[in-house]
Amino acid sequence: MKKIISVICVALLASVVSFAQSAQPAQGAEMKKTEKKPAAKKNAAPKSDAEIQKCIADKFATSEKLKSQGFSASVSGGVATLTGNAANAGSKGAATRIAKSCGATSVTNNITAPPVAKPKKEEKKG
Repeated sequence: MKKIISVICVALLASVVSFAQSAQPAQGAEMKKTEKKPAAKKNAAPKSDAEIQKCIADKFATSEKLKSQGFSASVSGGVATLTGNAANAGSKGAATRIAKSCGATSVTNNITAPPVAKPKKEEKKG
């Protein structure tokens, strides 16, 4: 009985090791793809200020949550300056991410957002 259990454990261990080894190349391939992606961005030709500004304006216009907020952007020397009034802090952050994704080297976010309400502390009754 002990021999049968030992053989089953060895077979199970061998199959787990075999499975783990066969899964490693797929993970390595994924990592290589991710490593190459940023390098491709570095080799891309830098965008002009007008191209960056148009990209930002287009993304603002097509975003369901941002198009109604009337954000605007100006770009000079690769630096995007964003203006407008946000409905919430999340929209302000999304606008910054959009500008960076369009190729802005940095973003000056002058969009105003309402202050975030802090939860009130509960008073202990004693």
